[in-house]
Amino acid sequence: MEWLKLSGKVKTRISVTVTPAYVGGLNELVEKGLYLNRGEIVLEALRILFRSYGLEPFIKTVEEELLKPV
Repeated sequence: MEWLKLSGKVKTRISVTVTPAYVGGLNELVEKGLYLNRGEIVLEALRILFRSYGLEPFIKTVEEELLKPV
């Protein structure tokens, strides 16, 4: 996994086209104050997706889960 060596060092802007329903959902989460902006939501969704496939460094340890604020 060569891409892991670049993790956190380089940022690349990507563009995604979504339906109005997705934009509305993103906007609602921001308006509720759960996220600062739509980009943060997309990044969190990607982290969750990568973890579900067991991709490092996105796997949380048991310790990290236990220390997570409720």
